[in-house]
Formats: sequence, structure tokens, C-alpha cells
Amino acid sequence: MSVALPLDRQRLKTQTGFSLSLDGVRRAAAAYEMVKAANIMLETLPLPVLEALRDYAADQVRNRNCPLVLCERHYVEHLDELIKQTKLDERRLLEGITGVVPPEPKENDKPPHVG
Repeated sequence: MSVALPLDRQRLKTQTGFSLSLDGVRRAAAAYEMVKAANIMLETLPLPVLEALRDYAADQVRNRNCPLVLCERHYVEHLDELIKQTKLDERRLLEGITGVVPPEPKENDKPPHVG
């Protein structure tokens, strides 16, 4: 059983300050902030755009094998979850406005192809 050691606030501030003075750490922190901003933006995109982005990202990741592929695959999974939640929210909104409960979509059903 491990015991958590109390953190000394001054030591933590000193370490953080020193770390942020390093170029690589600043660049990594900036990249992290950009990823956070992109995720916030993703939550505002309409469903067709999210689906197109998910399909594009999945296609890019499909046959690659490099260190960042795992991160990119998780990004595709994140998009899948965001799409599922958006569809659920739209369904609840439709049910609330109309009072009509549409039939449950089947997993293997695909929307009709237009064009």
C-alpha cells in the first residue's frame, strides 16, 4: 500500500516555473491547449460535419503504423462517442417537441444514400 506524500506548494511552483522555462515543455503545453480548444470547437459542429471528419480521420489512420496512431485512433473513438451523443440529443429534442417517439435505429442500418 502506497502512502501519498504531501506536496510542498513552494516546491511545486518552483518546479512548474522551471519546467515552463524549457522550450520543449512550453511547446507541449501549447499543443495541449490547442487540442483542448479543438475539442471545444468539435462540440459545436453539426452532425454531418462530425461524421465526415470521423470518416476522414478513420481513413487516414487505417493503414498507418507510427507512434501517434494510437492517439489518432482514440481521436476517432472520441468522434464516434460525440456523434452518438449528438444523435441521442437530437432524438430527445425531437421527442420533446413533437411527442412522437421514432423507432429505434438498428446497428447495421445505414441512412439512405442521396445522389
